[in-house]
Amino acid sequence: MVKMKGISEITLRASDGRERRTLVWFPNEQVRQDYYAKARKRGLEIIEKEISE
Repeated sequence: MVKMKGISEITLRASDGRERRTLVWFPNEQVRQDYYAKARKRGLEIIEKEISE
C-alpha cells in the first residue's frame, strides 16, 4: 500500500450556501495556490481540512 502525504478534504461553498466536499492531493504549493485562486475568482469559499494518519 502506498501512503500519500498531503491529502486534504476541501469544501467549496458558493455564495448561495451550496457546498461540494472532495478529497484532494496537490503535488506542490504552487498547484494549490493556482487551484485556490481559480476557485476564489469564481466566488467560492474554500474550507480545507488536512487528513492525518
